[in-house]
Amino acid sequence: MALVIFLYGLAVGSFLNVLIFRLPKNKSLFGFSKCPLCRKKIAWPDNIPVLSFIFLKGRCRHCRLKISYQYPLVELAAGFLFLLFFLAYKENPAFLIYALFLTSLLIAIALIDFRHFVIPGKLVLAGFLVSFLYLLFINYHLLLPAPDLISSSFKDSLFGLTSFGGILWLLFLITKGKGLGFGDVILASFLGFVFGARNSIDLFYLSFFIGFIWGIIILASKKGSLKSKIPFGLVLGAAAIIFLLTGFNFLNLIDFELILRL
Repeated sequence: MALVIFLYGLAVGSFLNVLIFRLPKNKSLFGFSKCPLCRKKIAWPDNIPVLSFIFLKGRCRHCRLKISYQYPLVELAAGFLFLLFFLAYKENPAFLIYALFLTSLLIAIALIDFRHFVIPGKLVLAGFLVSFLYLLFINYHLLLPAPDLISSSFKDSLFGLTSFGGILWLLFLITKGKGLGFGDVILASFLGFVFGARNSIDLFYLSFFIGFIWGIIILASKKGSLKSKIPFGLVLGAAAIIFLLTGFNFLNLIDFELILRL
């Protein structure tokens, strides 16, 4: 079963690549993929996740144009994340399906923001709709209760939406849109709705910790400066996925007894 889940994740990752490359350009998500240089249709044997990239040595079969490493990396990331979530939540199938949906959605949003500095509103809206329905079914006891990692009531979701979204909206106003985009505010509001007020605090700290590490890496690599833009949608997406897998708790990282003894 674990192998099936991993292979399914690879297939989903392949579809996510379609979303990532086509959605920002308003292209149809249906139809055959084409090489951007020679415009030849990519046949199904050349669309097998990861394997096709290896067999073709990372180049178009017809014109030998280099294929982006993003394709196999996204497919592998989705495959391994699906496997990890399956191992963690296989006892709660309803939440497992929801977590896999969230993960897929966040991968697409994160990579689009990384490439284009844009948060796609259509994907966030889809996330809101599915999350609303999932929460509705939980409240009416039609599904198994979700772990404490996400909200379990509409009241908590609304508090999370206004608190997490409100914090980033305030930062958006303070920086006049230079530090954060309004799309980041919308994404944070969505994540606040999903995780609820209490968990949003941990998600807030985790997001800014990842953002800090990202900034250090950019500076150390000499590919950016203190004025370089950070794709915060990527940071928020990574933080949300890590939180779902680990249950990161910021307060548990602080040894209050040790502090009191100092």
